[in-house]
Amino acid sequence: MKHSNKWKLLGLSLLLPWFSAQAQVEVNVSGAQVAARPIAILPIQGDPGVKMDYLIASDLHKTGLFQPLDPGSFPAAGADNYPAWKQAGADYVVSGNMQGGSSGQFSLGDINAGGVLASDNLSDADARQLAHQVSDWILYRLTGKRGVFGTQLAYILEQGGKNGRKYSLIVSDVDGANRRELYTSSEPILSPSWAPNGRAIAFVTYANHYAQIVIQELGGGRRVVAQGNGISSAPAFSPDGNYLAFVQSDNNNPDIYLLNLASGSKTRLTDHSAIDTEPAFSPDGNYIYFTSDRSGSPQIYRMGRNGGSAERVVSGNGYSANSDLSPDGSSLVLTRQSGGGYQIGTYDLASKRFDALTNGRLDEGASFAPNGQLIIYATKEGGRSVLKVINSKGGVAQTLSDPNGRLRDPAWSPDTRP
Repeated sequence: MKHSNKWKLLGLSLLLPWFSAQAQVEVNVSGAQVAARPIAILPIQGDPGVKMDYLIASDLHKTGLFQPLDPGSFPAAGADNYPAWKQAGADYVVSGNMQGGSSGQFSLGDINAGGVLASDNLSDADARQLAHQVSDWILYRLTGKRGVFGTQLAYILEQGGKNGRKYSLIVSDVDGANRRELYTSSEPILSPSWAPNGRAIAFVTYANHYAQIVIQELGGGRRVVAQGNGISSAPAFSPDGNYLAFVQSDNNNPDIYLLNLASGSKTRLTDHSAIDTEPAFSPDGNYIYFTSDRSGSPQIYRMGRNGGSAERVVSGNGYSANSDLSPDGSSLVLTRQSGGGYQIGTYDLASKRFDALTNGRLDEGASFAPNGQLIIYATKEGGRSVLKVINSKGGVAQTLSDPNGRLRDPAWSPDTRP
């Protein structure tokens, strides 16, 4: 769920202990957990020049579960020489052999068990995407959890000063690579939200002094689905992709509406003197969570998908807003006011426990990864607006930044892979 306007690569840099490069979009990975398992990623035989071993190692490092070994410490031994790898300090060793430009055979060795844990033939559209798929494969084999390195991010890039600003809707790989502009405007762009099929993004922009909600197809098509004299903001797709919840202020008061994307019919779901904003569907599609100040300060509420009475779902004093539901619907990641600042944390809906994950003063707009293990959010760092990726326990930060602009409003794509 993204904040409303009312509230608030051309290259790649992976700053690991063993690799560094300069590029337009910078990515910094830090804070590996003490319990991270040492893993050796060998150079992939037949690599077409994308440094697949570095990509795989970087992906695994971001999870906080693994610490890739410095290639300079590798023994002069084959992948199956387990005593040599044990001496080098590895728990696991990964090797691969490309069989064409976008397919290959990959092996995961368990050093302590002294044998091959898994071996598979994998393929993808190109070698870079294949490297991310290998990372996901390793993560699944060792943890039972599906990885998200083959998914995408959407966010807003804002460039220029007040007399000449440019706003761009950007889609990129999780590591910041393969960046492309889907839409560019001299007017503000806000609140991107992915369609469940991963092939379109709804967002807010302005044209002729009207706030518009636009659905942008990744393939190039674009259409305006809502427009009003006041606010039109915070779009959110239903899980089946047939409806769009959004905010509109037809009577100078923001309320939540439901749009049937097939018929174009619009239904008002809230009718309250307070500000109701930031809707998001529960994973089963039966409820809509939203932010409202009807209790005197912004708090998180829940109502049925067709409206009706609303119940407050987050307890405690102070500001709570900007929430996103975990993929299993058990928790929220949200922004809470703390000590004069705004921090990201998770809120368990059953136990009503809040766990702070960040300690910044301007942290907002958090979005869960489709496996629920990683979270991306916007913050300020060194005077720059950047995006950070952390795991759901608060460890291991990856920072995405652009030296020529400000990044904000991140949204993690769904995982639509078979």
